[in-house]
Amino acid sequence: MERSIQFKIKELARHGAVFGLTSSLQNVLGFVLLPILTAYYTTSDFGVYSIILLANALAGAIFYLGASSALGRFYYDVDDATYRKKIVSAALFITLLGAALLALLAFALGRTFSVWLFHTPAYTLPLELMLCSAAFTFLLNTMTLVLRYEKRSGLFMIVVLTGVLLNFAITYILLTRYRFGILAPIYGAFCSNGLCFLFLLTMYLRKFTLFLNRGHVRQIVVFGIQSSLSGLLFYLLDWVDRLIIKGLLPMSDVGIYSLGYRLGAVMNILLIVPFSLIWAPLRMQYAGNLNNNRFVAKVISYFSIVGLSIVLVAVLFGKDLMDLFFKNPDYAAAAKVYPIIMLSMWVFGFQNILDFGIYMQKKVYFFVIVSAVGLAFNIVMNYWLIPHFGYIAAAYVTLLTYTLTTLLIHAISSRYHRLKIEWRRVLWPLLYLIGCYWFVNFPPVAQTGLLLWKILLLVVALGLFFIFWLDTQEVRHLKKFVYGNS
Repeated sequence: MERSIQFKIKELARHGAVFGLTSSLQNVLGFVLLPILTAYYTTSDFGVYSIILLANALAGAIFYLGASSALGRFYYDVDDATYRKKIVSAALFITLLGAALLALLAFALGRTFSVWLFHTPAYTLPLELMLCSAAFTFLLNTMTLVLRYEKRSGLFMIVVLTGVLLNFAITYILLTRYRFGILAPIYGAFCSNGLCFLFLLTMYLRKFTLFLNRGHVRQIVVFGIQSSLSGLLFYLLDWVDRLIIKGLLPMSDVGIYSLGYRLGAVMNILLIVPFSLIWAPLRMQYAGNLNNNRFVAKVISYFSIVGLSIVLVAVLFGKDLMDLFFKNPDYAAAAKVYPIIMLSMWVFGFQNILDFGIYMQKKVYFFVIVSAVGLAFNIVMNYWLIPHFGYIAAAYVTLLTYTLTTLLIHAISSRYHRLKIEWRRVLWPLLYLIGCYWFVNFPPVAQTGLLLWKILLLVVALGLFFIFWLDTQEVRHLKKFVYGNS
């Protein structure tokens, strides 16, 4: 059905608010726990915990076997209840198989992984539990994906909120009362994800079928393995800098940089995750509409201005915000890292939009190629620059890497489907942000009155937005929203 651009924008905002922000609660939990964890962990402890999280991310990327990504691609291909029951059942079966394999691997090789990563078997249990937690995580993701596609926002919100509260309670009690250290957040994730998955599986059991369609299984496996390999390379790209820092610098530097990186990932909480969760099904639903290119152009512009606004606040007030929430002075240097990582995440987020041609043509192998190029670039640059400039170099290399991979995705995808981009509305806010970053960090600006200068730069940005960024129609809609229809 052909829909107006205004209707699509409203639908994107409405469902993004419900599903996206609810899903972001899981990331919010990780963010909220950071001041607590850093109060109880030394920088070296936090470095170890970050490497264990890397094992979790890589295991999830491999053993989910791409099933949930494939489900998102094929769910809307046929508008039929029987078809959707079978395609969802095939995806869940493949995901269960991957989870079983991961659990077996965890208990068989946990000690080996601990010795390999940390030169001691002391972290065997944390690694085993974290890998099993990864299995429950991608199983739960498959179940909540079904809730999103069925638009069961109420149940989705209840499950996610329950999981977040349970995770926080277990982690906080084990950390503060029983001093479980690194094991506390791992037990929290393991128990909450496992219980939420079992609850949804019980509720949806009657909606699945054991009579799988071989064609559906083949579709999911072929598409999913490519997605899984692409995801693995992405996580390697995302985490390899911490492994390199671990090899070149003290573990305490891994902890400081990891905190800065985790803080920079707040961009995922505020924008990338809420946007991508609703954008993935919505763009497939309206792919054939005649006005789709104009709609996507608007989405790119809005995505740009929201993301750059978030980064601008971090650039101007990042250190002040960090001093407010983090009392352990050993982590203070992380304030220099996270605005750069936030900008990197924003750049990477564009791939969710710009990859439309690749996604529609099911040429997922291009993601693998681009990720491999980005990974090679990232490794070479980090090994070159970190010994000279320390861990801050890794943040700038991340920005360069994501810029390179996003441009490559755009160039390749445009061969199959060219998207319209309102370049003026993307580039001049970016240039203003770069100017603000330079002003705050590099010139010998006197500290006296610096806060007032930052506030002035923020006010100027707001003025430029209303005067030069918004068009006449958007100003009219904004006035209606603020003052009502009168």
